[in-house]
Amino acid sequence: MSATSTPELKTAKPGQYLTFVLNSQLYGVPIGTVREINRLSEITPVPKTPHFVAGVMNLRGKVIPVVNLRTKLGFQQTQHTKETCIIVIETVVGQVGMIVDSVRGVIELVSNQIEPTPNLGNSAETEFVLGMGKLENTVIILIDIVKALSNTQLAELATLPEKHAA
Repeated sequence: MSATSTPELKTAKPGQYLTFVLNSQLYGVPIGTVREINRLSEITPVPKTPHFVAGVMNLRGKVIPVVNLRTKLGFQQTQHTKETCIIVIETVVGQVGMIVDSVRGVIELVSNQIEPTPNLGNSAETEFVLGMGKLENTVIILIDIVKALSNTQLAELATLPEKHAA
């Protein structure tokens, strides 16, 4: 009985997480994924890109794709505020910027503060959810921000800087 259910449980590992807000919910990503955090800067739209791609930005002379994480996760688009940030992550295709509503800070979670991912329906659609963090009375959705993008989407993002340069 346990042989069939235990291996499928995926749980986030204890450690440091960068927390951010998206659609009034607190999320956390393993700090090792994050390269840097930037204020929202000029983003150049690129035609014929997926709906969740905001465009590209110049990051110290390097053009990187920028994803609107709100749109990617199916939330309604809102106006950017002075708290809106871009979290730059490292992926297999290079750096990608992720627009989030605001960044809260880095927290340390120990194993008793982390719960496995509950059954959320279509596991392929939610496989980027690593678990649930508990901090006082707050639930933090722990995600693998890179897995929020499929391999196909990452491959498309890799071509954006060339499209922009053309």
